[in-house]
Amino acid sequence: MARGGSTLCVINQGIGGNRLLSDGIGTAALARFDRDILATPGLGHVVIAVGNDLVFSFAPRTGEAAGFLDMFPGAPVTVDDVIAAHLQLASRARAHGAKVHAATIAPYGGSEMYSPQGDKAREQVNAWIRTSGAFDGLLDFDAVWRDPADRARIRDGLHMGDHLHGSDAGYAALAEAVDLSLFD
Repeated sequence: MARGGSTLCVINQGIGGNRLLSDGIGTAALARFDRDILATPGLGHVVIAVGNDLVFSFAPRTGEAAGFLDMFPGAPVTVDDVIAAHLQLASRARAHGAKVHAATIAPYGGSEMYSPQGDKAREQVNAWIRTSGAFDGLLDFDAVWRDPADRARIRDGLHMGDHLHGSDAGYAALAEAVDLSLFD
């Protein structure tokens, strides 16, 4: 993408269902960070946008969610674990000269993975991301997607019907919300 006479390349190393601390659908982000991110030539910025650890750790162990969770082993994590992982990734990226931006964790109320305890943990991590000063920039995906009438849910029209994953309109809303000046 050309901007102001320079070229900006964006590389997405995200894996759907990925977590920071435990393997699942793919290797955990902490384990693959050096290979997938830090080895990128010309790396200038890193966006940390991984929130599934809390979703998986606090999901109900009944109904359809229980069968799904059996496919994703790994010890439950705490808010402190997720914060420590963010800090580790930020430190490693900065050691390579990159600026670090963090995305808040989107709501997922109404999904089969939802629990009030998980939502409380999500809100705690989001509050820390917003106020810690640990990052060079913030992508507040929670604010973009959350339903003003119910902070635990994604607004109708922005999820694909499962209250967990974004629709095309949802992902477009996230893209439009990103302040590109963060990457100057």
